[in-house]
Amino acid sequence: MASAPETSVPKLDRERIEVLHEMSGCLVTRYSDSTVIKTGRAVNVDEQSALELASQYGLPVPRVYDAGELDGKPFLRMDFVEGDRLDSVWPSMTPEEKSSICRQLREVITTMRSIPAKTGLIGSCSGGEARDCRHYTEYTGGPFADEATFNSSFYLDFVGTIPIGIRTALSQIRSDHRIVFSHGDLSQHNILVKDGRITGLIDWETAGWYPEHWEYIKFFDRHGKNRDWRNFAADIFHEVYHQELAHHQGIVRWQRP
Repeated sequence: MASAPETSVPKLDRERIEVLHEMSGCLVTRYSDSTVIKTGRAVNVDEQSALELASQYGLPVPRVYDAGELDGKPFLRMDFVEGDRLDSVWPSMTPEEKSSICRQLREVITTMRSIPAKTGLIGSCSGGEARDCRHYTEYTGGPFADEATFNSSFYLDFVGTIPIGIRTALSQIRSDHRIVFSHGDLSQHNILVKDGRITGLIDWETAGWYPEHWEYIKFFDRHGKNRDWRNFAADIFHEVYHQELAHHQGIVRWQRP
């Protein structure tokens, strides 16, 4: 993965235009050279590898120019992508427009699943650790040699005694899924659209190689503005994983938030 010295980004000839996103641990700023810089303690430079892989297969992602440390914090510099966040424009869309967006996202996921894995490891695209973003915290570990080890790490971190019902669910979790390229957070706020087309998929910091059902269960894990979004899961995913979803949601209720 490319790394830039701390002084390289400040010397670029550009003027700050606006702050696009600001929250604890992450700041995204747009500049006059049609790039954005994403920086902060919550930024994961492994995102660069995921974006570069997605770009190789024609997926709608911003081009990355630099990644490394800036003022002691990780950063990425990438293209600015024109478009509105899907969660903002979704309520004003017609049923036909919503269906079109879902079909486009379905094509994206199909392409992602067709990308051959370089190794059998479960983790980031750069060969680093797996990341599972929950509602209030984030679990990390690995990379893992197989799904059984991955499941043990992400589902056995409990507080107190494991109830018998959860033990039963754990015993039924499969460990023979295909390992595929996954975004890990296909929330509406990470999808940019313009003129009825998806122009960008952003925030690939939790992307990597995961069991084939991972994208589906994480789709239901993340909260959003529009409650009907989850109702379109069958339009977005070629395959649904009801059993895996039920086990996942039942188990994580007993884990730390």
